[in-house]
Amino acid sequence: MISSKKTPIRYQSELVHQFSQLIDQESEIPWDKHPLSLEGGPQELSLTFDERAHHFKPQYSIAPTSEDIARLAAPSKPANLLVVPRLTSALVDACKKERLSAADLNGRVYLRGPGLLIDRRAQPGRDFRFDLEPRNVFVGKSVRIVRTLLTDPQRNWTQAELVKRSGASSGLVSRITTHLLRQGLLKKVDARRFFVTTTSLLLDAWAEADDFPRRVSTHRYTALNAEPLNLARSLRNALVHSPDAPLFAFTQWTAAWLRHPYTEPPVVSLYVSRLPSADVIEKLGLRPVSDAGRVWFHIPTDEGVFLERQTVETLPLATDAQIYLDLLNTGLRGPDQAQALREWEGFCRP
Repeated sequence: MISSKKTPIRYQSELVHQFSQLIDQESEIPWDKHPLSLEGGPQELSLTFDERAHHFKPQYSIAPTSEDIARLAAPSKPANLLVVPRLTSALVDACKKERLSAADLNGRVYLRGPGLLIDRRAQPGRDFRFDLEPRNVFVGKSVRIVRTLLTDPQRNWTQAELVKRSGASSGLVSRITTHLLRQGLLKKVDARRFFVTTTSLLLDAWAEADDFPRRVSTHRYTALNAEPLNLARSLRNALVHSPDAPLFAFTQWTAAWLRHPYTEPPVVSLYVSRLPSADVIEKLGLRPVSDAGRVWFHIPTDEGVFLERQTVETLPLATDAQIYLDLLNTGLRGPDQAQALREWEGFCRP
């Protein structure tokens, strides 16, 4: 029995041992038994479907790179099975692209062979991962690095530039970029520079991990001024000229409309470092409500959202990637506007 479902994997020997135990407990995939290697894991795995045997040779890696995946998927090695502590979405996509079978300690399995395709999600309650892998690169100061990268995905970046732009430490930038390189989400140009390999993969990984209600505190208000853009301009003028003005950046419908119009903005929403003063609220004719409302102030748990802003028609906006994420689970046709923004040719381009 596996001692802990949250045991961090530090060495390849631990990966081999835990995978061997996982195979012994497997009930959904009928693996045949095979002799163990000196490390304690199976030298070969096979399973039979429709009276046809499929053979796989496990290849263990605690932190594979995109180059490792391409090497293991070479035509001369069609039976390789990549075994890792945790298969992220980016790793699975890379394996699918290279037609390489893969499995992890969380029960995630992607197997392919002649007449065979198995694509199973991770099993509930399992959380194995490489000990040095960041737990979540899409929270706190870590996500500042991702946000900066997506302001210009076609650019060649250096770690020094990311440190300056994101406000993150050089150590954190090094850890996050190393992780993204291993995942195939970044690719090196030379020893110092790298770029985002595929904007959609990095954006999808961020969207999968994002939890909007946990990273903001939202305060809703009614407003007398019903026209969204006029209301947004009134908010901007009031905030800019208020004493001790807060940081702010518009997001969601109004911001997306200004970048690429698609659906009429039903709400004016913006990030603020703190709520406007009572005098400003009164001057704007806003009244707090517990639900709905025409103005939403989002106070973020991390102010990194203000480090990357763009200006359209004198209004400061969040980045395109941030606007897209903020619209995904909102209702009010937010997902429709998000998709239209993402499909626009100017998306995530400075």
